[in-house]
This record gives sequence, structure tokens and C-alpha cells, in this order.
Amino acid sequence: MDKTILDAVDNEIIRLLTEDGRMPIGEMAKKLNVTAPTIRSRIKILEEKGLFKVSGFVDPSRHQDMITALVAMSIQSKGHLDKTLDKISKLPNVAWAGVVAGRYDIIAEVVCVGGQDELYQFTTETILKLGNVVRSESFIIMKSRQNWLRLPEGVGNI
Repeated sequence: MDKTILDAVDNEIIRLLTEDGRMPIGEMAKKLNVTAPTIRSRIKILEEKGLFKVSGFVDPSRHQDMITALVAMSIQSKGHLDKTLDKISKLPNVAWAGVVAGRYDIIAEVVCVGGQDELYQFTTETILKLGNVVRSESFIIMKSRQNWLRLPEGVGNI
């Protein structure tokens, strides 16, 4: 995957929308001293290239029974770690997953609105159905700061 270098305007658009994802196009245009069509065009291009996405986030500590956990997994990949990463990242409740260096091969952030029972099901049934998870260890987030989450697909009503 090629890395893209963003120019100053693209970086400023991303910064402004990171601070306020609902900032009006006209306000951004004034702040950046460019036209509104330029802002619209830049945002569209950033989204089409998969470089940027505007999304809603929730604070998990403010929702009853919602827990987040980092689930670390040892994988018997037989040279297909990327395929396993793709499968794990598409599982219900997975916000993101990544290959890591160290004792484990993959770590995933898991969001469960059904509390510990849902996390238990994820770790004892869902990931084991993949067939190549040898071992897992879960780290439940007890308290955090600045932990705004994008709800992954498969998460029910909060």
C-alpha cells in the first residue's frame, strides 16, 4: 500500500474536522482562506482515496454495560497472517485489529454492549471458530481518558 503525503490544506482540513466533525464547509473555507468548493473537493478526494473518514464516536464509560477490551491472540498462521488479520478485523464487535511485535501476533479492540458475557462469547466461541487462534488474553479497559470509540459493525443498541 502506497503512503500518501498530504499538503498543508489537506492536513488543515483533517485537523479541523478532527476537532469538530460537524464544522460547516463555509467556516472551514474562511479559516483556511480557500473557497467552499475547494474544501468540498478536497474532502471528497480524501474520502475516495481512503485517507480520511468522518465518523461519530461514543464514550464507552458513559454507556451502561458497554465494555471495551484489547484481545491479544497468538495465531498459527502458516504464512497467512494477513488473511487472519482480515478475518478478525471483520468480526462483529471488533473496532480495529493489528499485527503486533512481541508475545502475541494480533491485538484487537473489542466493544461489547452486553458486558462480560458478550466478551466471554467473543473469546470462547467467535475467535475460536477461525480455527487458527492458539491462545488469547483479554485486557478489559477499566478506566481510560480520551477513549472515544467508533462503534464497530455487529454492536447492538447502546
